[in-house]
Amino acid sequence: MAKKPKDRTYKKASKALKKKDNKSFVISKPLSAFALVCFVVYSVIMIISQQIQIADIKKESEELSEKITAAKQQNDEYVRLLSADDEAAYMERIAIEKLGYAYPNERRFYIINAD
Repeated sequence: MAKKPKDRTYKKASKALKKKDNKSFVISKPLSAFALVCFVVYSVIMIISQQIQIADIKKESEELSEKITAAKQQNDEYVRLLSADDEAAYMERIAIEKLGYAYPNERRFYIINAD
């Protein structure tokens, strides 16, 4: 008969633990769901921000590619001009047109409108 009180005590303790586990399960289930929702929202926000950054970097890369192409074309033009036989004629034309140089005995006349 001594076993019965022990069995009852064990059963009471077991029931108390089950009730405690049920309460913690009831609390942990919504908490886990909330944590999962927060994680999903955070993940979506991070993916969107990374896509925006990728688009910005692609745009910047395209702009730099265009600048590189323009610089290569200008470099090719310079190489062509420097390798041409009429380098002296080119330099003379640039000096007269862009820099305003003239020959020593040359007179230049400029038309000025009286508007």
